[in-house]
Amino acid sequence: MPNAARAAVLLLALARTTMSVGRLLSPSPSPCSSVSSSSKWVSSCPSTAKYSAGALLGWTDGLVKRTRGGYGGSKTRTDQVEQQLEEVQQEIKEVQQKMKEVQRDIKQVAPGVQREIKKVQREMKEVLKNIDHEQDSMMKAVHVKVYERLGDRVKQLGDRVKQLGDREKHLGEREIQLGDRLKELNKERLHLQRQSGVSSKPRVIWIESEAGLDRIGFCHGKKYFRLDASYLQGDGEILLYCRESFHVQQRFLKDKVVDNRALGWIQGPPGTGKTTTTLAFCLSLCMKKWSITFFQLDSVDLIECIQIVGSKRRSCTIPVECTLKWTNEILQEWPDSEKRLVIIDGYLRHESHHVHCYRACTRWLLGDRENRRVVVVTSMSCGGKVRDKHENVVNLRRHTVVSWTAGEYLDAVKCDDFYMRVKPMLSLHDSAVHNGMRIQKRNGTKEEQIMSKYYLAGGSCRYMFEKTAAVVVERLEVAISSCRNLELLFQGNVGDSSPHAVNHLTARYMHDGQACWMPVSKYVATRLADEAKVDVLKRLLDGECNPSLRGYLFELLFFKKVKQGLTLTYRKHESRWEGCPVFLLDTMGVINDLLKDRTCLKPISVFQPGFDAIIVDVRAKLVEFVMVTVSSSHSFKLSPLAKALKKLNIPTKGWKVKVVFIVPPERLQDFRIDPIKHCGALKEYGWKKGQEGKQADVASIDIL
Repeated sequence: MPNAARAAVLLLALARTTMSVGRLLSPSPSPCSSVSSSSKWVSSCPSTAKYSAGALLGWTDGLVKRTRGGYGGSKTRTDQVEQQLEEVQQEIKEVQQKMKEVQRDIKQVAPGVQREIKKVQREMKEVLKNIDHEQDSMMKAVHVKVYERLGDRVKQLGDRVKQLGDREKHLGEREIQLGDRLKELNKERLHLQRQSGVSSKPRVIWIESEAGLDRIGFCHGKKYFRLDASYLQGDGEILLYCRESFHVQQRFLKDKVVDNRALGWIQGPPGTGKTTTTLAFCLSLCMKKWSITFFQLDSVDLIECIQIVGSKRRSCTIPVECTLKWTNEILQEWPDSEKRLVIIDGYLRHESHHVHCYRACTRWLLGDRENRRVVVVTSMSCGGKVRDKHENVVNLRRHTVVSWTAGEYLDAVKCDDFYMRVKPMLSLHDSAVHNGMRIQKRNGTKEEQIMSKYYLAGGSCRYMFEKTAAVVVERLEVAISSCRNLELLFQGNVGDSSPHAVNHLTARYMHDGQACWMPVSKYVATRLADEAKVDVLKRLLDGECNPSLRGYLFELLFFKKVKQGLTLTYRKHESRWEGCPVFLLDTMGVINDLLKDRTCLKPISVFQPGFDAIIVDVRAKLVEFVMVTVSSSHSFKLSPLAKALKKLNIPTKGWKVKVVFIVPPERLQDFRIDPIKHCGALKEYGWKKGQEGKQADVASIDIL
């Protein structure tokens, strides 16, 4: 066949393919959806004409005019606000209806479009092969033209699917804006009633929507749990890592609350996941049998209430002065369901409206113990004065959530989906110049980023994954300014239970079945230890029997003494260390220029293996690695020491490297070094392979 004829046939086939795709996107009697208001397909499609771009703009403008503009006539401002409330509620219903239509259309159209895209992409591959093998220039040009038109078609199809998603996103944003406007109007109505002296309380106004339970549940091999962030006044989706504490708390809710009708009391430090875990459990219940009411008491002025019945969800805002009446009203007018569960989140005993909510819920609970359940979530270190009679009547059972460990953070970020969500929160954003030392920064691994952030965030998952380092420091400094007493932190007597300030300074762990309170992170401990007197640290050290906490306190004492100057008692002699500044050492940086004066470097990573501090004296050309311990023995790993020397750019010639184990006075004589690992790692720094144990020193420090 002549080339001209072949080209004509090829172009005709392309035209037929175009017509085929056109049929996919053309109007039909069945409902369909679209994204481009300028296309014929959109304008002729009944289901999309209802919310084309112009129509969407129309109801948006109408909302602004009706809810924010003035009204004529003799209506008072209170009447205007009441009318605006009704109109906003109506607008919310319209938006929710349009959202349903868009979501339905996405389900109907998107799969067909995706199939067509794959089909066209296969055609493009074939055409690309023809281009590569075609020898005739005229036919090659035709193939190129066909390839370009197919590419345009793929882009067109992709854009239409994307625009449907954009439409859904825009409607979601408008629903949030309307909800915020409803809250503003409720506040204004309450204010007007106060001014006019109206005695009657405002009525409960609900915002209704779909519960979205199909988007909630376990994922990634049941190691993570997806949760709709709007249940916690947020946007998008929350991905929860299901650590062991997550499963322990869920078992408590199942066994004690649901099965044995206890009033569940979930307590623990802030940022440990108490609320999200409780909400995840409740939303996983069978909604054909259960319904949920969630009172969120975080706000000082308002209480947010969410109620889930079946597949529907409704929410309202409760003014604090209406707490008792509205809570009773909400509980008594609860839509029919077989079983009902109430969550009281953020309870603080010194807030009167929190107490009112709790009392209303407990009275409601006692009205039908068989079918009603209540769970209280609080960050208080204790529940206040124990009232045995009340606790027995409501069958109160406590569960304490422990703080996060470093290992749990590391396990959480193993999933790339989870890691990419939290990655922006892990950076410390240190400057390139720190305390006179030029530091060459690099992007660390997942593990290194966690290690560095852990110094600040410690046991608070909220600080680790939800807040930037700058925000964490700011909040911790505010909390530290209101609590200068290190002893109170180790007793667990500060935190959200304080009526004076909300402090997030404590962490709680279990050791051999006993609860241990301590500062939430090493940053907090160091800041408070700097201001504490030595005798305070000594008193805490002498009174603590937990080995891990004793080691923690002994390390704090060591760094405080390093700044002041200290005397080291070796087994055969004594030595005096003059006081020197303590700077942080980040494992994700290489120090190019050290300070000329004697300096103590403290690893920012609590996982730094092999040493707790490095004393560097540039003038004396001396580096001393320090291991601080209260144990009778300690590991001795040489490879981390060699790596640290490389990071510090310490020359192998002309410098002396020492290692000293610092122990309490009572451990000095019987302390022993465990079998050495990585023998020969310090050979180039003058350490004889196999003789390293003899070259290391053991010393105790003066406590007072």
